[in-house]
Amino acid sequence: MKLYRTKKFLSVGVVGMILYTVMSATTTYANSSSDSVTGDGRKDTYVNGIVYQLSAEVVGLQKQAFVLAKLQLDNALKHPERYDKPLAIVTDVDQTIMSDTTYQATMMNKPGTWDNGPRKGYYHAVASTADQPIPGAVEFFNYAKSKGVTSFYITNRAYDTKELAVAQLQHFGFPDADDLHVMPMNEAREFNKDARRAEVAKNYDVILYLGDNISDFTSAFRKELGPINRTKLALSDTYEKKWGTEWIVLPNATYGDYIPTVWYNKPEANRNEATRELFHYWDYTNPQWNTWYDGFVKD
Repeated sequence: MKLYRTKKFLSVGVVGMILYTVMSATTTYANSSSDSVTGDGRKDTYVNGIVYQLSAEVVGLQKQAFVLAKLQLDNALKHPERYDKPLAIVTDVDQTIMSDTTYQATMMNKPGTWDNGPRKGYYHAVASTADQPIPGAVEFFNYAKSKGVTSFYITNRAYDTKELAVAQLQHFGFPDADDLHVMPMNEAREFNKDARRAEVAKNYDVILYLGDNISDFTSAFRKELGPINRTKLALSDTYEKKWGTEWIVLPNATYGDYIPTVWYNKPEANRNEATRELFHYWDYTNPQWNTWYDGFVKD
């Protein structure tokens, strides 16, 4: 399936984001020091994604996501007969309602390697005013609160940083920012959010999920599927109608499951090779793609 043929998915800007972020986060830069931003070739592969995340275009996508979320919230509120329980919204925190891109920028300026981590110093960044709300987030969640809709913050921050997460959300004016509604990982560091989502669903009808990573919505997009099959799954009958209706995706070109998915189960030394394999699949000269135009094409 060619991505550009599915207009419904493109309307919320997600297909382009998936392909763009994989490419921008995994492009191999030249090794010469004059061509390197960070001094490390692998670390340099994150530079374009961070630049993009700090751009006016991403600010526009973020604002657009919350405009869409409000439209879907209002639509749900028009049909109370559809729900048996109180209404709720479930959201991720980092790169969904709070921007941690400043931390990534700091890591690019520090010596040493960095490849989707390590995260040393991350919570010091969270505790500073550099970590700002995503444009439109505070306004949207307070609007939801004014309509009687409860918010739950399911984040994969460490279990022993819950106090910081609650304080941060309170500091910036998010509603329902307390021990009950902020749900980080447990002590076993379970990354999968299914159990926490199910806990909310026991007592609430969840009308919207917001996140920057597909694992914020479902655990079905396993890394072992690989990047190509994960993208196809996003366009399948099971999930196609959720985008922009139940699921609101925020752009994150700096980190996420889509990066290790490219090289899942491969030695670290083969990460660049795995990236080249992905690019070969999407290369328009790959024999899988037919030429449909039989007129003159300028070089």
